Amino acid sequence: MTDAEEPRRSLFGRFAEPLAERTRERIEQVEDKVRRSVQAEIDAATRALRARAVEARPSAIAFAAALLLAVFGLALLVTAAVVGLAAVVPLWLAAVLVGVVLLGAAAGSAAWGRRRLPERPRLAPPEPAPVRDPDPGPSREARPSADPWSG
Repeated sequence: MTDAEEPRRSLFGRFAEPLAERTRERIEQVEDKVRRSVQAEIDAATRALRARAVEARPSAIAFAAALLLAVFGLALLVTAAVVGLAAVVPLWLAAVLVGVVLLGAAAGSAAWGRRRLPERPRLAPPEPAPVRDPDPGPSREARPSADPWSG
């Protein structure tokens, strides 16, 4: 490197370094603004979700209580069915018959629910179809051979 190149590089460095520093500062400012904006959106969504959860809480508690009472009511109806059927057949057979009917209903309900499930999402993207050239050109047989000796 000669002495003439040294002042030229330092002159370029004197102009480029402040420009690079200002660019770096601007990029950091933009990153901070984007980060604050995204965080503000997340916070707003969190607040809205919590507000809706607080509004829905009494309804959720009421539905849970209704579900629990419905389970107890169904258990009593099943017991009544066993006791009523016990008047015709032995008690153990009545319990078995009612249990088999309930298991059959559960299996049918599970099968219906499984058929209604959406298709499982694929973990890997599907393989793309091979791309076909719309105009493949002349076939290999139609092209003249480059070898003059091939006949």
